[in-house]
Amino acid sequence: MKNNFFSQKLMIVIILVSTTLILYWQVSGFDFVGYDDSLYISLASKELTWDSVAWSFLSIDFANWHPLTWLSLILDYNLYGSNAAGYHITNLVFHIANTLLLFLLLNKMTGALYRSAFVAALFALHPLHVESVAWISERKDVLSTLFLFLTMWAYVLYAQRPNIIKYFPVIVLFAFGLMAKPMLVTLPFVLLLLDYWPLHRIKLVQMIPMNNLNAEKQSISFLILEKVPLFVLTILSSIVTHIAQSKYNAVVSLQQASFPHRILNAFNSYAGYLKNTFWFQHLGVFYPYPTSISLWEGGCSILLIGSLTLLAIIWFRKAPYLPVGWFWFLGTLVPVIGLIQVGFQAMADRYTYVPLIGIFIVMSWGLTQLFWTSRYRKWLVAFAAAFFMSMAVFTTYHQVSVWKNNFTLFGHVMKFNPNNYLAYNIMGFTMAKYGDDEKALHYYYMALKINPEYDPAYINAGIVLQKLGRLDDAIYCYKKALQINHKSAEAEYNLGIILMSKNKEEEAIDHLNKSLKIKPGDSDAHNNLGVALMRTGNTEKALVHFREALRLNQNSPVVQKNIAITQAMQKSSPLPR
Repeated sequence: MKNNFFSQKLMIVIILVSTTLILYWQVSGFDFVGYDDSLYISLASKELTWDSVAWSFLSIDFANWHPLTWLSLILDYNLYGSNAAGYHITNLVFHIANTLLLFLLLNKMTGALYRSAFVAALFALHPLHVESVAWISERKDVLSTLFLFLTMWAYVLYAQRPNIIKYFPVIVLFAFGLMAKPMLVTLPFVLLLLDYWPLHRIKLVQMIPMNNLNAEKQSISFLILEKVPLFVLTILSSIVTHIAQSKYNAVVSLQQASFPHRILNAFNSYAGYLKNTFWFQHLGVFYPYPTSISLWEGGCSILLIGSLTLLAIIWFRKAPYLPVGWFWFLGTLVPVIGLIQVGFQAMADRYTYVPLIGIFIVMSWGLTQLFWTSRYRKWLVAFAAAFFMSMAVFTTYHQVSVWKNNFTLFGHVMKFNPNNYLAYNIMGFTMAKYGDDEKALHYYYMALKINPEYDPAYINAGIVLQKLGRLDDAIYCYKKALQINHKSAEAEYNLGIILMSKNKEEEAIDHLNKSLKIKPGDSDAHNNLGVALMRTGNTEKALVHFREALRLNQNSPVVQKNIAITQAMQKSSPLPR
């Protein structure tokens, strides 16, 4: 019997791995995409040294603190250099590992082999998860989820025989997960849900466990107090994330999006994620934040989510998987649902990587219960599961192919959403990369026509105009970008460079200083500020910035040359009397 069970489990593992590889192996031939990949990889292009490790823990680039994600990308750079295939394969390996961990974890907790396998298959093959796997910049999704499942595994081992020694790995692994992506802050809440079902650790639940873990039942107050160390980590991570996002002006103010508007958008997003879970049409890389939401649209979303929540509460004893799955979905989306709005998106496929596990649990256990009274329940469940999976697999294969390069990805986005300003911006960036500057400007202007408050398009247009020698037009673009986002280090830096070319060193120094206040670790900004200071005769301050530039980029011959010139100027200058 044991051998038969092991062979079934091994067969499921082989099917999960092979199917995922078949669908996703095409990523090994994909490029980096212009949507953050080039910036992430340029920042991670460092030798793996103690200095780069320290940088990973100190960096808050991209308005986030995720040192383990940076270390992972730095390690990839040392293995693969600028070969995108290696980075894609690493993402895929993490995704497969996550799939297997989820299957084994659910099977361990519930004892339900095939239902656990169905959840894992949905996780591995659902089209909403393509973005997290096929997009190199979303390394943080697949890496943080690996630590999420390892934390949950450690927690299950602890729950069998609780003691401090067994609890320590839970804390450490959770900390690692937060250092890969802070969205994991809701994990203590998820563990409380697991205490209810399937671990059955809560005293008020008088049920026979569906497994042989034999976890000791505890009071709700004990289970909450037990997780205080995890809540402390959650609070610390939230504080660091808020500091990082505030520094880069990533948090949208209440003046830009009122709180009632955010509430309506949150319910709309929940409803949108549910729709996309079952209806795979028009999946995109970016869903723009709505400027207005009708009361009818918002009211329908509130009614839908409220009704499903009420149903989960009513059935909490009869079908314990239902509230666990539903509140897993609702709760794990809270950090990105828009109550604290970060960025320009209303929702994103990548945000579903962990939350949809809750819906998959409801689907897997619910299908069995739905057909429980039918004599053909096994055939009906198998048919429903196979039908849904076949539709998902077909869509996923196509959705993966969309991520091949900028042209396929953003051409796909613009095809079904011609008002997607981010897509126009990225297409402009791609055209500029291949030397078609006029077409690049056309796309940037189209992005700004759709959304005049989108400062990245102003910056990118300024870069092209600067390259074409249209300096006054470029200055206008950078100043418009700064009116929208006064914490744009790139706009300040580029303004400084143009003003230096116009021999306006004092103004250039002011903008370069502002750039460094926002982004103090920019070697180029330190170097150019040093040049501007040197031109004004302030060689002492120039030397300070040259040395800092050299510390940040030790192999720069330009900085070394500037230091030598500055030191020669100091030696040749007459001594003060």
